[in-house]
Amino acid sequence: MEPEIEKNEMIYMKKTNVFFVVFLSVLTLGIYIGYWFLSRKKDIIRLREQNYIPFKWWWVFIIFLVVSFIYQFLGAAFLTDLGLNFFDSLDTICSFFYLGLLYYSTFRLKELLEEEVEEEIFSPVLLVLFHIWYLQYKINRIVDAGGNL
Repeated sequence: MEPEIEKNEMIYMKKTNVFFVVFLSVLTLGIYIGYWFLSRKKDIIRLREQNYIPFKWWWVFIIFLVVSFIYQFLGAAFLTDLGLNFFDSLDTICSFFYLGLLYYSTFRLKELLEEEVEEEIFSPVLLVLFHIWYLQYKINRIVDAGGNL
């Protein structure tokens, strides 16, 4: 079912400095990327009611990234070589799932935003290279131009 949005109702997406988004993504080792999607959940759902982006998985991967971050610093103190190898393998597998979730969510949000503004505004190559940073850049441009986001 499509959401019931009146034509005069504005859909608001949060405007954020792109350099701030990049800085936090790098500083938090990717944890902020999950937070970025979760903090915009209401706005994304207003664009389309059906669960188009798997927000529950973003919670799982935020927890995974925090645990992985702690493991990187404390793992050697508590685990044997076998345990370290096991968790390194698990970390690698989960990292690939995280990347899959990132690009799935990024391209779904791209589709939603392009439907809303009724034109193609995203370059797929730049979206692959810069994911949420490029999304945020385009959202900022739409908001600055007085668009309906």
